[in-house]
Amino acid sequence: MQAKEAMARQMTATTDKGILQPGARLRLLGFGLAMMLALGTAVPPAMANPFKPVMAINDRVITQYELDQRILFLQILQQQGDLPELARTSLIEDRLRLFAAEDAGLRIGPDQVMAGMEEFAGRANLSTEEFLKLTGEMGLAAETFRDFVEAGMIWREVVRAKYGAGVTITEAEIDRAIANFQPTGASRLQLLELVLPGVNGDLSGAQALARRLQAQIETEADFAAAARANSAGDTAGSGGRIGWQRLTDLPEPARQALARLAPGGMSRPVLLEDRVVVYWLVERGEDPLGKTDGTSVDYAQFLVPEGPNSEAELAAARAKADTCDDLYTVAKGLPADRLIRESQPQSAVGGDIGAVLATLDAGETSTRISRAGWRVLVMLCSRGPAPDLEPDREVVREQLLNQRLSALADVYLEELRSEAIITEK
Repeated sequence: MQAKEAMARQMTATTDKGILQPGARLRLLGFGLAMMLALGTAVPPAMANPFKPVMAINDRVITQYELDQRILFLQILQQQGDLPELARTSLIEDRLRLFAAEDAGLRIGPDQVMAGMEEFAGRANLSTEEFLKLTGEMGLAAETFRDFVEAGMIWREVVRAKYGAGVTITEAEIDRAIANFQPTGASRLQLLELVLPGVNGDLSGAQALARRLQAQIETEADFAAAARANSAGDTAGSGGRIGWQRLTDLPEPARQALARLAPGGMSRPVLLEDRVVVYWLVERGEDPLGKTDGTSVDYAQFLVPEGPNSEAELAAARAKADTCDDLYTVAKGLPADRLIRESQPQSAVGGDIGAVLATLDAGETSTRISRAGWRVLVMLCSRGPAPDLEPDREVVREQLLNQRLSALADVYLEELRSEAIITEK
């Protein structure tokens, strides 16, 4: 179906040396097409016993069936490369991850695995049941999907238990990451919405209705008709049309559901405090941010009267001030209007000041500006993302932590591989 194919194009892929990583975000470009391709190219079952061992890792076997299933899974996910070899490698690594979890005494419960499967399927805007049905039609066993997700989830627990307490992200590291953040634009989405209220805080009925309606919707016109008939939102009369919205202005659950949705696609049901909302993405655009529009500058101007001593006074001020805060000491006892400090979007700073600031790094100064009998020492205090575009510090901390743990995890996995006894049958 058109809607499901559009929805399912939204998964992102991360690989390491060509190997699909459990728990990674997977990109399924044209998921429905990928399924049809896989139908014609699926690996046939082994002519002999499908449960014949093909490998052993520390005396635990991997069967031909498991290998065939992993190859099929990689085909469905449109993984590139030598699929039999990639499947072998990923199965070996999954076994090593599970061994490490056993050694550490770590387990995850069935509910956690189900939540992981739901989250994985949700990246294609599908429920777990829908994902299993689609892949099951291709011959993929539910256990194959479950084992894949479980290995990735337990590995994250292993890595955090082993390294988490020893990894510290400093405030300085967060500052550097934010300083290097370069906003290029803000995503804008033209949306339709279908709002289904909960009952006394219970969203289960609204969620079930959302799933039923989604099964009947294939086009934008279908969605608009469903919104007119069922939506409790103010936009019901217009078919749910809410026009252009900045992605950053939407609630966090909606941002997650819409971030990778393609135009012509329908989001998964988004659970908000008292309602369930389904979105239809009509068009995606971008608020044009110029090179400096998304940047904020904090700068100071220290004024020195023109005269025979102005150069000496400017030189003395520069010598005493390494930062903008130092200028307050330099200006102590002088009229308040001799020191001006401002923070604003760089695009709003025009004229000679804007031109000077564009050439400065934080802590640098310029004295080339003169104004109405005054010489002006301009110092750039800092430059960074505008406040409304600046990344959240806790989000940045988590990203840096995950990067650090990922690097440690790669090293640990190589250690496990080097210590394991791996034999071909």
